[in-house]
Amino acid sequence: MGYHREMPRNGRLRRPGPLRRAVAARRDVRRRRRAPEEAKAELIDAADRVFAGSQPDHVGLKDVAREAGVSHALITHYFGTYAGLIEATLERRIRALRERILERIAAPGALERPTELLGLLFEALEDPVHLRLMRWLLASERPSAAYAFGLQHHGLQVISRRIATALFEAPTLEVVEKVELTLTTAVASAYGYALAKYALVGALGREASGTLDAEIKETLAGMVQAYLRQELGVPIGT
Repeated sequence: MGYHREMPRNGRLRRPGPLRRAVAARRDVRRRRRAPEEAKAELIDAADRVFAGSQPDHVGLKDVAREAGVSHALITHYFGTYAGLIEATLERRIRALRERILERIAAPGALERPTELLGLLFEALEDPVHLRLMRWLLASERPSAAYAFGLQHHGLQVISRRIATALFEAPTLEVVEKVELTLTTAVASAYGYALAKYALVGALGREASGTLDAEIKETLAGMVQAYLRQELGVPIGT
């Protein structure tokens, strides 16, 4: 794409100045052809940056489009609605968390240290963007908005089966279901604490702190260990 050259009154062509060249360069970047997955990833990157500074209710498609340097129509083309963009942004975070957990499970002796596995979850829940998106989706009146990101990849099911296989060479359905129950309870507890931390801590007459966070994590890990030892008869965490 060439620069538009203005013809001044003296008849000489004038080269565009630095500002005009910069604007033209940005337009070239915006109009470059990209694969759909690359374009979607860049839009989610932009959404992440916007949500890092603002609550989802305080911004919208136009703010994300401005950050990405595209029209908001492009965002609706890929994600349909603002809610669809939020779902995709949170889903990518949850997918990355799932991969980190699966990688840790594969490490030797990982199941002997459940506190470390829960630590990955607590670490993700300390991210304010993660919590902002989760609160927005849970408060949404659209049922699909709250559950689509979880149902699409069955993350809890995948992790539960991987843990059951790590504990037993050929786990029975009963074993898998008990691991699923344990993991679901642990995740629900971690999310509940993260989303309502200040209300819960205030009800105890205490103040939120890193020390208390660590104590909650250790307590939850101990409960998971005790339940799996009792229900499955495996010396996990001992």
